[in-house]
Amino acid sequence: MRTALAVLALATFINVPAHAEVTAQSDTGFAVQHSVTVSTDPEATFAMLRTPAKWWDKDHTWTGSAENLYMDAQAGGCFCELIPNEATTESGAPQRTLRGSVQHMQIVYVDPGNRLRLSGALGPLQAEAVTGTMTISLKPIKGGTRLTFEYVVGGYMRIPMSEAAPNVDAVIGAQASRLAMALGPLVGAGDAPAEPADTPDTASNEGLDAAAAAPADSTSVADLVTDLAPDEAVSVGAASDADDPDVAEPAAAKPKPAKPAARPATRPAPEKESTDNGR
Repeated sequence: MRTALAVLALATFINVPAHAEVTAQSDTGFAVQHSVTVSTDPEATFAMLRTPAKWWDKDHTWTGSAENLYMDAQAGGCFCELIPNEATTESGAPQRTLRGSVQHMQIVYVDPGNRLRLSGALGPLQAEAVTGTMTISLKPIKGGTRLTFEYVVGGYMRIPMSEAAPNVDAVIGAQASRLAMALGPLVGAGDAPAEPADTPDTASNEGLDAAAAAPADSTSVADLVTDLAPDEAVSVGAASDADDPDVAEPAAAKPKPAKPAARPATRPAPEKESTDNGR
């Protein structure tokens, strides 16, 4: 039965239509790459990525069911598939025997939300003397995340590399598309970053230069702080609401003393004429 499964997987693997995403190829190896954009942030995207049972194509499993897939997303962990034990006794009762399993790939690098790297030969490549390295990169972009799948294969195969490369490319492209559909594809996404490119640690002095060149009447943080400072020219009890009886009215400014008017010159009183006639 294992031989039949391997033959079926090999036939399915080779008959997949070719895609033009083979980035490198030689007689001893090849590399393929696919990118998709999704409408979820890198953390949510990574959570789905490490749950292959929800998006991996069942046609590229050994048991025909994606529900048997699991991933222990830690270095040394396994991207594996359980093989249910369907053996029964003559009466039809299940036998108490161990289940089987298949390792698709082994996790070698994990940076949640940024990168996942796995090592292993997928599908029928497992039966050949080749190694494969899958690197899945996550990049935050405006509106979601860009996922890039890169799979590099090298070694000896009984299948010509020129035939295997386009078929492997088709499988990787299909898996990337299924992951994007499970998360929600982001249509028309560009490469604009989700956050400003410059951070406080790496930003240049352009911001400081712009502030220095700003017009004198523009509002700055220093101006706002100055505006919020208490005005020393206003007395402590001053208030702007004259109708509030609980608020003291502003102290009236003392009028300047008026300059005294000049007094007119006083004339001397006339001398009283004597009526004594010399007496």
